[in-house]
Amino acid sequence: MSLTNHGILIAIFVFLSACHTRKPAETKMLDLGQFTITVPATWSPVKVRGIDSYVGLIALDYGDTINFDLGWYSNSLEEDQKFEILNGDFYVLDSASSDSVRNFTFYGKADTVDVERFMENKITWTTVDGRKAKIVSPKRTGQGMTGIYIDSIWMAGSARDRFQMNGRSLNAENERRLLNAFKTLRFNK
Repeated sequence: MSLTNHGILIAIFVFLSACHTRKPAETKMLDLGQFTITVPATWSPVKVRGIDSYVGLIALDYGDTINFDLGWYSNSLEEDQKFEILNGDFYVLDSASSDSVRNFTFYGKADTVDVERFMENKITWTTVDGRKAKIVSPKRTGQGMTGIYIDSIWMAGSARDRFQMNGRSLNAENERRLLNAFKTLRFNK
């Protein structure tokens, strides 16, 4: 074998060795005390102070954040209604409305309107860690809420603790990863 052939074999060996080097972990398990969740390795918990429940934030990629709340009064992730149904009539929120004044305009008879068209998010139901879970995701990526709500984690005194975790208007990659992470939630009590 000539020196040139040896050089080629060495170059191929080095190239193949580089292809098999260990990559850093792509995911990690966050142990947040009351629960664990497996998330991308780049996501980090942020401590915040709660008054009557266990709350926190998780910083995601692309400047996104999600929040969680485990306690008696956790948000059930109901969508802010952009419509009202009164006496069989369907009204849509007027674009001139503000946080303090909500004006509605008649749209049509309620039994003739496709209400789903006016919803920003879609809701599905699944089981996570043996518990019934409501999964909320935006109809259009980047516009709406991505979240999970579990109505009963365990009894706490005379009431039951609930859990919610959500983010709003998430980057498409973060939305996909968060929906997958929900499947890994495990509660510790």
